[in-house]
Amino acid sequence: MKRKSLALILLLILLLAQAMPVLAVDVPAVTDPVTDFTPLDTTAPAEIFTTEVGAAVLLELNSGTTLYALNADVQRYPASLTKVMTAYLTCKYGNLDDQVTVSETALQNLHEDGSTVGLQAGEVLPLRDLLYCILAASANEACNVIAEHISGSIDAFVALMNEEAQALGCTGTHFANPHGLHDDDHYTTAADLLRIVQAAMEYPVFREACNTPHYTVAATNMSEERELYTTNELISTSSNAGYRYSKAAGIKTGFTTPAGRCLISTASNDDLQFLGIIMGAATINNEDTGDWDQRSFPEFINMCEYFFERYQYTTILTTLYPVAEIPVNQSAGAQTVALAPVEEIRSLVTVDFDPDSVVLEPHLDYESVDAPVEAGTVLGSVTVSVNGTELGTVDLASITTVVRSEITHRAEETRAYVEDNWWKWLVGILLLIVFVILFCWFLLQFYRRRERKRKVAARRRALELRERQARLRELTPPDWEEGWKEDDQP
Repeated sequence: MKRKSLALILLLILLLAQAMPVLAVDVPAVTDPVTDFTPLDTTAPAEIFTTEVGAAVLLELNSGTTLYALNADVQRYPASLTKVMTAYLTCKYGNLDDQVTVSETALQNLHEDGSTVGLQAGEVLPLRDLLYCILAASANEACNVIAEHISGSIDAFVALMNEEAQALGCTGTHFANPHGLHDDDHYTTAADLLRIVQAAMEYPVFREACNTPHYTVAATNMSEERELYTTNELISTSSNAGYRYSKAAGIKTGFTTPAGRCLISTASNDDLQFLGIIMGAATINNEDTGDWDQRSFPEFINMCEYFFERYQYTTILTTLYPVAEIPVNQSAGAQTVALAPVEEIRSLVTVDFDPDSVVLEPHLDYESVDAPVEAGTVLGSVTVSVNGTELGTVDLASITTVVRSEITHRAEETRAYVEDNWWKWLVGILLLIVFVILFCWFLLQFYRRRERKRKVAARRRALELRERQARLRELTPPDWEEGWKEDDQP
């Protein structure tokens, strides 16, 4: 009984595991699109791919680097990769809550063997569901319905597609329809498609819809529910998906006989984030299974794995360690303060990267600074280079606070004041000397006047004395004077 119960539980777990969708990696947002498609790596295609591909480009989004490029600017037929542009314009100009009616003209001029979800003239459904129809199920008629809804006609929408392509910097692209069915006048390049898809990846609804393995379109006025399954085997949850790739997310597949097998997808591993495109891959009959092997999927995996094994996105300059120091004047403690980068610099390098190849060139804004210095004060910058290639320049800021010595500060203020105002001191000293000289002169004049007055007064007193004596002699009898003279004789 216990064995039966255990077997039943295991069977239930197995069924639930198969029924539950695999948690997919998210499609990354692109806010700083890569526009330079000059490849960092020039490895020969034979070392990466096992079969021939017409064009291939691989971007590393974290570093904004074109890692690999093969025939990136060669014009090719895009097949259903065209729908990336249609979806981009839907996100940019459409209201996804709009109810859209399918017209008769939207169902015309479509290949009978092309991808479809069976929309009918007069059917009404939300624009959001139509977006999932083109990105998940690659429905051609849904593209025409969207085109008429946004621009009024398919021709007007195609004109908008070409205008937007030119605005995005596409130089080798011309669209003739919104779905990608073959037309000799409908072509693009791998580089142009990556310009378009990066613009589309700015929209969350695009990133979600292009990475959805299964989507249910609600019943409409003319149809029951529709179950949509992705055409992208890299993210498919179907049991017969031969190339499920756990590192992949999104985006779009494409195929016509002239175009070959085409694919745009992303893949992430550790700190590497790839966005890649394969165009013109082969369709090969598998003699063992009798199935047709769509080589766009394995060749995309081969390309990603080749570069996952050989490159890393790593920190070249960290904020954790100082790279310079600057003297601090009037400090109450340390005489210097260490400076560290305010942000880190990361770069795409090979796995055998030598840290000794990193060259740091600090540039200080001052020879020294005065305390106090607050932690986080920007006092310079540092330029980082690896093997002669400049990676960038970031600010350097103090990592600690330096307190000011008040005694030293006052002394320095005094010294600085004297140095800055020496001419004032010179003028002051000269004025003081002039004042002393004038004071001494006035003091001398004062003493001279007083001495003259004293002498004049003395002369006046002497004159008065003589006058008094003269008057006394006039009043004294002569015999008295004679008698005095006799008495004075011995």
